Amino acid sequence: MGHQLSNLLSGLGRFFEYPVKRKPICFYRQEDFTATGEPIKKVAEEQKAPLTDYDKLVDMFYKRLAEQREYNQEMKENDRRWSMQKVISRFPGWNEITIVNLHSLFLLFDNQSNGMLGFDDFSAVLESLGDESTTEVRKEKFHAADTDMDGFITYDEFLSLVYNFDPKRDEQLSGLALLCNEVAENIQFVSNLTVGEQLEYGLF
Repeated sequence: MGHQLSNLLSGLGRFFEYPVKRKPICFYRQEDFTATGEPIKKVAEEQKAPLTDYDKLVDMFYKRLAEQREYNQEMKENDRRWSMQKVISRFPGWNEITIVNLHSLFLLFDNQSNGMLGFDDFSAVLESLGDESTTEVRKEKFHAADTDMDGFITYDEFLSLVYNFDPKRDEQLSGLALLCNEVAENIQFVSNLTVGEQLEYGLF
């Protein structure tokens, strides 16, 4: 019996390699391995079939498409910077950080999403900035900025209203316009802090 078992095992040895190798784990692609788990050697690049004219045309199309997208992105960035510089030139004393912060506030309180602010929305913006002017003063300034008297102000009117809300002192920003700079600087300061530093400052 033992002799027959030995012959059987030796016969099977011609068909199986011992120890039997496991198949690849499930997160490997099956086509990359043989049935016994051996990795399949990659075909060398030079052994691959040469590209057809159609393949070359497709490659050229996607290459030019990528170049065009990159160019469009650069142009959009240039346009954005040019527009920002144009806005900054209209409001001396404000920088890009202040303008971006005011734009974010305008969008945040544009409750009707129509690109305009009503008086209540405008008052909410002033409250968020920490302005302490009275409702009467705000109404007076708001109605003066509302040139078409429709009860709303556009983004440009909003910037002009905030910038000129208080008269300048010795050609320097004061009041609300100066407060906008301070708020924007504080926001930038906080955004540059790590989470640990924000915890130290008690911001959570």
